[in-house]
Amino acid sequence: MQSSLQRYFSLRINKLFNHLHDFELMGDEASLHDFRIELKKLKSIIKFLKTIYPKQKFKKINHLLGSIFQNAGEIREYQLLLQWLKKHELKNIAENYFSENKMQMQIAAFHQQSASYKTDLKEVIDRCNKYIQITNKILPEQYVAQLNAKIEKLLHKQLSTKDWHELRKLIKKWMYASNWIVHEEKTKINSLFSYYNKLQETIGQWHDQLIIKETLYQKQIHLSADIDVQKDLNKALEKLNHTIKYREKQVAEIISKQLVAV
Repeated sequence: MQSSLQRYFSLRINKLFNHLHDFELMGDEASLHDFRIELKKLKSIIKFLKTIYPKQKFKKINHLLGSIFQNAGEIREYQLLLQWLKKHELKNIAENYFSENKMQMQIAAFHQQSASYKTDLKEVIDRCNKYIQITNKILPEQYVAQLNAKIEKLLHKQLSTKDWHELRKLIKKWMYASNWIVHEEKTKINSLFSYYNKLQETIGQWHDQLIIKETLYQKQIHLSADIDVQKDLNKALEKLNHTIKYREKQVAEIISKQLVAV
C-alpha cells in the first residue's frame, strides 16, 4: 500500500504536467499560477527529502527546478503588476514602462523552452521518486511536528515585519507537508490549517504590495520628466503605502488573536 507521501507525489506529477500543458495551449494567467503552485509543492518535497538524505544528491535537481520556477515567476509577477496598474488606471506608467508586448515575449520564450522544461522535470521527478519510495512514513509526521514547533516559536517572538516572509515560508511548508501524513487529530489539524492559511495569505497580500513598490523604484520612474507619469506615480505610491499599512495591521491582529487564544 502506498504511503500518503507517495500518493501525494503521484498526484503532484499529474497536475504539474496538466497545468504546463494548459499554459502551452492558452498562455493564460490561471494555468501559469496553478503550474507555479505545483512547482512550489514539488520544491517543498525536495526540501523535506534534504533533511533525511545527503544534500548533494539534490544539487542538480534543485538547479533544474529553480530555473523553471524563476522563469515562470518572472512572468507571473509581470502579469500581476499589469493587472494592478490596469485596476488603478495608471496607464501612463503602464504604457511607458511595462508594456504588454514584453509579457507576450516572456510567454513566447517560455513556450520555446517547454520541451526542455519537461525533460528537466522528468529528471527531477525520477530522482525524487527513488527517495520517496524508501522514506519511512513516520518521517513526514516528525517533519510536520518540527515545522509546527518552529512556527509556534516564531509566533511567540516579538516579530518585526522583516520576519513575516520567513514565517510565511514556514507556514507554506507545514501546509504542504500536512498532506503527507495520516491525520490522527484531524480537528486540531483543521483548526491550525484554517488559522495558518489566513495568516500566510494576508502576509502574501502585504508582500505583493511591497514587490510592486520595489519594482516601480527599480524602474526609476521617479526620475521621469513627464508630468503625467509623475501624477500616476504619486497616485500609485499613495495607494501602495495605504494598502501596505492596512495589511500590516491585519497581520499583526491575526497574530495577536492567536497568542491570546493560546
